[in-house]
Amino acid sequence: MLPLKTEIRGPAGRFDEADGDDIIDEVLTYFRANVLFRNFLIMGAADRTLIYLTLHAVQCLVKLEKIDDKPTALRELRALSKDKPFTIPGEPGFPLNGVFPAAANKSEGDLFKAYMKQAREELCVRLLDRVFAEGEVKSKWWQSFSKRKFMGKELNDAPTR
Repeated sequence: MLPLKTEIRGPAGRFDEADGDDIIDEVLTYFRANVLFRNFLIMGAADRTLIYLTLHAVQCLVKLEKIDDKPTALRELRALSKDKPFTIPGEPGFPLNGVFPAAANKSEGDLFKAYMKQAREELCVRLLDRVFAEGEVKSKWWQSFSKRKFMGKELNDAPTR
């Protein structure tokens, strides 16, 4: 579990600002290059987190296609990130079951879900700051990546139970 620069409550540890960029900064900084990859060499757990969050960033950009103002976008993306159920490794429908090991037990699965919920919500806040960096007008540059499929995959929300 990587630490995050965030005020959002969750299981992630606090990231020291003096240490540079956290995983979310890395996702946003290298998004343009990474989203073009069909394959991604995984060197460790941080790469798995980077892959998952890059897929979530694409999912957010797709959602933003129909939204033109920042307050509505923030409300919709927060709902997408924390309120909608999503699958975790080992569950049917999780698009990265070949990349992530399945949770060993329920508490490990719950910890993964809580961490990713916190990271997804923080990613949305920072992504919106970049998409709406010009004020109230969306960046066409960022929006152009909503048509891309990173590694040929996409995150799907879990079916409601």
